[in-house]
Amino acid sequence: MLYKVLENRHISGKDYLLKVEVDAELALSVKPGQFAMLQVREGSQFDPLLRRPLGIFDVEGNTVSFLYRVYGRGTRLLTKVKDAVSILMPLGNFLEDTADSYLFVAGGIGIGGLFYAAKSFAKAGKRVKLLYGDKSKEDLSAMEFVERAKLDCTYYTEDGSFGTRGTVVKELENYPEHRWIACGPVPMLKEVVRMAEELRTECLVLMDARMACGVGACLSCVVKTKSGYRRCCVEGPLFKAEELLL
Repeated sequence: MLYKVLENRHISGKDYLLKVEVDAELALSVKPGQFAMLQVREGSQFDPLLRRPLGIFDVEGNTVSFLYRVYGRGTRLLTKVKDAVSILMPLGNFLEDTADSYLFVAGGIGIGGLFYAAKSFAKAGKRVKLLYGDKSKEDLSAMEFVERAKLDCTYYTEDGSFGTRGTVVKELENYPEHRWIACGPVPMLKEVVRMAEELRTECLVLMDARMACGVGACLSCVVKTKSGYRRCCVEGPLFKAEELLL
């Protein structure tokens, strides 16, 4: 379905914010942790052929937003979208609010899939802590939104240009009483899962897999688990950490 583009602007580094207008019913149907499949085309109705998966960054009224990082041709084309864009959403399973304390661990553009949950749960009165890190201050493109939402956040940069020098896994052992939800690069996720197991802490992982269809038909986004391969777009993107084989 085509949605009107309200905003598509550069934030910092390689990151952009896309906002689209949706009807009230769809906005209410979006749950924390879900994602969308966006179609971008250039010169041909089949080029590029496949949609691009993006985590739903935020929902405000009838506006759904996506924070995305330019990696290749598809996301470069997305930066040029001005009037309308075809989107399938919301897709995937979602994070249910069944705990009192949450630790969100966001590495890089992984914040794009976690921010809405952190914001929503904090608004609901839950104890929410966010660990958000990237290579440099320039890459922390969601900082303005985190500050606006008044989230309790510790920032990390690998080069020490802002916040604490190091990565988001540096001080995980300080939060054993929280439910952990992590999204980011696989090496980061491996360490989060390892530490969660060591501390016997409940942990969920929001997987960012390459997808072709987004509805479970093509099997291109399968992730390996202890009970076999699971489709990230249908059985995920949220998985229990103890089930994953990263």
